[in-house]
Amino acid sequence: MRTRQTFKTPTSIQDMKGLIVTGSLRLSEQQDHVARTILARPHIVAFGTIGSLASECAVSPSTVVRVANSLGFDRFSQFRRVFRTHVLSERRERNIKNFL
Repeated sequence: MRTRQTFKTPTSIQDMKGLIVTGSLRLSEQQDHVARTILARPHIVAFGTIGSLASECAVSPSTVVRVANSLGFDRFSQFRRVFRTHVLSERRERNIKNFL
C-alpha cells in the first residue's frame, strides 16, 4: 500500500532533483540508484521503457515503477512525460544557440 505523499508531484527535473537530493523521499538503496541515474541521464527515461530503464540500472522493473510512484506519479507514462519535456526543451535551446 502506498503512503500519502506530502508534496506536490514534480513537474520538472529540477523539482525531482530537489526531492531526491534533499532526502525528502524514503528510497531503498536500489531506488536511490535509479533516481540518481535518471537525474544524471534523463534521456534514458525520456525515450525508454520501464524494462530498458530497469536493465540500464540493473534493477527489476518493479523498482523503476516504485521510484515513479515515490515521486507521486500514478503511471510511468506521466513520469516519462516530465523527462521528455526536459530533454526536448534542452535540445531546442541547443539548436537555437547553434543557429545564432
